Amino acid sequence: MVGVEGARPGGDQQALALSAVLAGSGDHVGGQGGAGGQRSVLQGAFAVLRALPDARGEHQVRDLAAATGVPRATVHRLLGQLRAVGAVERVGDQWGLAPDLLSLTRRIEPAAGLRRTAQEPMRALREQTGATVALVVASEGSHVALDVVNGRERLPVDIFAGRHLPAEAAAALVLRPGAACARVDQVRHAAMDRQDIIEGLHCYATAVFLADGHRVALQISTTARHDPLEFAAVTHVAAERITAALRREPRLQ
Repeated sequence: MVGVEGARPGGDQQALALSAVLAGSGDHVGGQGGAGGQRSVLQGAFAVLRALPDARGEHQVRDLAAATGVPRATVHRLLGQLRAVGAVERVGDQWGLAPDLLSLTRRIEPAAGLRRTAQEPMRALREQTGATVALVVASEGSHVALDVVNGRERLPVDIFAGRHLPAEAAAALVLRPGAACARVDQVRHAAMDRQDIIEGLHCYATAVFLADGHRVALQISTTARHDPLEFAAVTHVAAERITAALRREPRLQ
């Protein structure tokens, strides 16, 4: 087992170390022991990880406990254990996701070469619009930003690789074909968000089609100063560039 003072694991071993440290800690959320307790601890740990980006300020641990339903004392212990395996870091009096954890999310992609292929069109789209550009994938019922190019504006919420998006976010709607919503354009495989999820945030997303017929979403996010449709055309062009490049990408044997 990796101890607090041990070297931080790298690559795929980090996920295993996370499981080993938490499962072997004897810290069971809700007092449950055995395999069920281990699952409970892991669930609590990932709940804390998901809630962490939105929990800021003087009472961060209290806010994390309220958001996750995990007791405050357990949140303290989980943060220490997550820090031991490089999943979180403490800067001043604030906890945040560590670069090591974010690097793991960037290695997970539904098609070989997706991130590499999308990087140049995403950077070009950011230069054209000034928006934050995200490549979003579906993951076990959730929607996760696989890669992000930060925009020029400060948004009301941080968007970064590994961030889980709400089910009604523009990109999430694009990834749910047939989603019945006034914000969805079924013909163009697109969706928009005019402060529907977060006040002051506008988003526009469209589909990128993979060689196997599945889709991921390309989303731009701006402040409310810009209408979501303002950059719709260039977002579609960028998505089409990625789709075309993926079709040319040699498949792994």
